[in-house]
Formats: sequence, structure tokens, C-alpha cells
Amino acid sequence: MKMRLTLLQKELIAWVLLFAVCGGAGIYYINHLPNEHPGMIRLHVIANSDSKEDQELKLKVRDEILKFMEGQENIQDARSYINDNIDRIEAVSEEVIKENGYDYPARAKLSVTFIPQKSYEDLTLPAGNYEALNITLGRGDGHNWWCVIFPQLCLIGEEDSSHKIVLKSKIKEMMKRQQKSAH
Repeated sequence: MKMRLTLLQKELIAWVLLFAVCGGAGIYYINHLPNEHPGMIRLHVIANSDSKEDQELKLKVRDEILKFMEGQENIQDARSYINDNIDRIEAVSEEVIKENGYDYPARAKLSVTFIPQKSYEDLTLPAGNYEALNITLGRGDGHNWWCVIFPQLCLIGEEDSSHKIVLKSKIKEMMKRQQKSAH
């Protein structure tokens, strides 16, 4: 016995297929964002919550990760170092969390991420998709913190201000080259 579909059933199947295709395409796009700003890696630390303590802890984790990332000579070395040490990056983050009396995990991954426009004193980086080391602390429900980890613009401590100027100049030149090649 052959089963015939009613017009309503056919329309329902068509809508389900359309939603499945659109949903699949959207998920694929989100997971395969194009890196619009090659040549730099951003650091993105997301706090567990917006409590004062969690926000302070986020900055302590940031400081330790920046120390951990020192000494990378080029973008390929920095990327390889992150990928080879992603478990260590999580462990360093969790050590800071535990040292400060908290007990929640840290998750780290290197991926292309949309980052809103950010200004660092006289340097403004446009919104767009950047390669980023994303570190989520605990629930990841708090405000986040961004900077440029390679070339390392997010300097901590008593750094020579001329070094910061050189890094900003390199990043500005990189952004100009990307804008020219896009046109």
C-alpha cells in the first residue's frame, strides 16, 4: 500500500529541510570564520562573573598568560606555541584560580573570533574576525578583556614605553597593508 502525502505534509517537510540547510550553513559559517586580520593573535579572557573578585582574577590570569607567551618571534611560532601548549595554558589559568581561593575550571582554545572595535590609547583596531586565544574562566558569564598577544601589545609591569610605540607602529603598518590588499 502506497502512502500519499498531503499538501500540508509536503509543505511541512519542505520547511523542515529549509531550516536544516540554513541552520547547517550558519553553524558551518560560525565555525569557519575567515581571519580578516592575519599577522596578529588577540588574547580574550572571559571572567567567571562580573563580581569584583572574578574581574580581578581575570586580570591575574591575563598577567600569567602574557608571561607564559613571552618570547615568540613570529606569528607561526606563536600559533604553534599556543597549539602545543593549550593544556598548559589551561593549567596556568587554573593555578591562578586555585591560588586565589576559587575552584572552577579554565578552558582555552585558539580560534577565529569576532572582536568588536577596540582602542588602545592611540591605536584603534577595527571590529572583525581575528585569530584569538580565548580563555574562559568558570561559567564565562563576566565581562571580558581583549588585547593583542602577538605581536605582544598588552605589556604588563614597568615596560619601556618606546617598546610599546614600536609595537603599535608595527600593528598600524600591518593594518594599513591589510586595508590596501583588500581594495
